[in-house]
Amino acid sequence: MELSFLRRITSSGKYISVVDGLRFLAIAMVIIYHLDGFIFRELNHTYLDAKTVYSWWHALCLRGYFGVELFFVISGFILALPFTEYYLNQGTKISLRSYFIRRLTRLEPPYIISLIIIFWVYVFVIQTKSYDDLAPSFLSSLFYAHTLIYDRSILPLVSTVTWSLEIEVQFYILAPLLFYLYYKKINDRRINLIFLTLFISNCSKILKPDFYSLYEYFHFFLLGILLADYYISKERIKIIDRWIQMSGSFLVGFISFVMIILTDITYIESKVGILKMGLSTVQLMFLFIFFYNVLFRTGPVRFYSNAIVTSIGGMCYSIYLFHNEIINGIGFYLIKHPFSSYYIMDYVLISIILSVSILILSTIFYILVERPCMNKRWPSELWSKLSATFVKGN
Repeated sequence: MELSFLRRITSSGKYISVVDGLRFLAIAMVIIYHLDGFIFRELNHTYLDAKTVYSWWHALCLRGYFGVELFFVISGFILALPFTEYYLNQGTKISLRSYFIRRLTRLEPPYIISLIIIFWVYVFVIQTKSYDDLAPSFLSSLFYAHTLIYDRSILPLVSTVTWSLEIEVQFYILAPLLFYLYYKKINDRRINLIFLTLFISNCSKILKPDFYSLYEYFHFFLLGILLADYYISKERIKIIDRWIQMSGSFLVGFISFVMIILTDITYIESKVGILKMGLSTVQLMFLFIFFYNVLFRTGPVRFYSNAIVTSIGGMCYSIYLFHNEIINGIGFYLIKHPFSSYYIMDYVLISIILSVSILILSTIFYILVERPCMNKRWPSELWSKLSATFVKGN
């Protein structure tokens, strides 16, 4: 099935389909996390099947939170690719001016427009929140400063998920310097990067500030940089290749993903720092193997290259910006009256309705706003059209 009208437009013209497949996995996990959290919290009618019977499913869906960390790895990988090509293969030199302008023209319009839409709906349409309550949070989110101003117990009020985008922006700012130091100033760069990744990962489990920042998630971005290094170098890791050859790509991918979920410390209540450090180290190892297995096409990766999967994955930014507000907004009306006498039936029906709503509304935003911004020439083209219209009008 060809869905070229939805396909992501890249600045370089190079398209790695499996990356959008990985984005699909990440956004699916995040949606499951928020979808289940909303239904499990709000659906409180009297049902013939007890809600507690499905508490195991709720516990599993909590692991969907890790989809955000998958996004961080993908961001580290994608941003590192052109710099790695330049430093290792004498590729096209990266203009810092173009780099930052591209970040602004690609990401800012969808982000700002989404905040305005959500703010407008909350304050003037459904009127569930006041202007005075939302305005300070709106301004802090607009300038990616909410996580630096407020402590970790207070999420952005306009769009709760934008805390992670603020961390992404912190990495975008630091990335060019980081790549320069990594490729030009550090000997045994991979060994040192692995050491730094593990060091920061372990430190973040012991020393945790009162606010969210790049420090707490830096090791995931660094893992993406390491993957980009191997990807551009076209170097293989024999021990991983041997395991994949013996066990099969699907089995290795499945085992790796299960281990990633099992070693997630987000909801582990433990004061034993050494336990969290150990689990985090194991998780990073399997996370690398999982991405390596997909990116290096060591076996069947049809799922991650499927047209529908990559199309949805390519829209992940639009989906991420709106999914939680759609869940809470439309879901508020769906949970008022039960569809059936069984919790599981209502859970499935509400999940399907909300998932379809997310896909439809996000696709509209993607086509109208985000995808046009993927064209790096859109500012100049828009200016030319406006100028021509102005001249014609006079």
